[in-house]
Amino acid sequence: MTTPPPPPPSKSPERLARAIGGFAPFKTWPLPVLERLARAGTLSSHPPGAILIHYERPQQLLTFVLEGTTQVSITDAGGRRVTFMYNASTMVYGLAPLLDGEPMLHDLLAVDGVRVLRVPIAAVRAELSAAPALWESVGIEMCTRYRRSAQQMTRFVFDAPRVHMAALLVGLAVKAAGGNGGNGPIVIDMRLSQEKLAEMLAISRQWATQLIQEIVTDGMVQWRYGRVTVLDLLRLRAVAGQSISQT
Repeated sequence: MTTPPPPPPSKSPERLARAIGGFAPFKTWPLPVLERLARAGTLSSHPPGAILIHYERPQQLLTFVLEGTTQVSITDAGGRRVTFMYNASTMVYGLAPLLDGEPMLHDLLAVDGVRVLRVPIAAVRAELSAAPALWESVGIEMCTRYRRSAQQMTRFVFDAPRVHMAALLVGLAVKAAGGNGGNGPIVIDMRLSQEKLAEMLAISRQWATQLIQEIVTDGMVQWRYGRVTVLDLLRLRAVAGQSISQT
């Protein structure tokens, strides 16, 4: 059964301004500025699978994900997709076009029902022109994202897929447990099919299937029809600790 989109979010400019203030790089921006951005924005709700941002298309809006989970990925001409990350709410997309005016370098898809606020980049640039000191927060956030992306690329290149998978599952388990991992069992609150795992590890489905069989046999997880339960988080952490980024 298809999951319906969430109901329309509140349109109160004051509430939306406070919501925008929860996103980097806007956490330090003055409230009157955030209220003007809120009034310039447009609210919308989207069902699972909706494409919120298209790869290499011109982008004139910042997209604030107020609720729900999104997927950042790239799909080649042959249909092969690599998924770089899943993000819950309080993530804003479109900062690179804000800086350079170029198209986005990835797709953004709704994993579940999401609510978004879209604010014209022109409105944000107008505020930055009026208060140039605010550019510093944008620069810091872009630097943070660059470092995160560089670390991820390092893992893609140098980490064994088993290590990369363990790190992925540890992150999802800790998120599902509300940041308090314990040792298990922890049910990951996202369906993770063999195809989806292959996308996230940039490997073939056959290889992903083999990796799943290995960690199931080792007793670290239970994997049934894409429903994953982490049985031994400590052992998974030990495998993830072999990452090049941890040495």
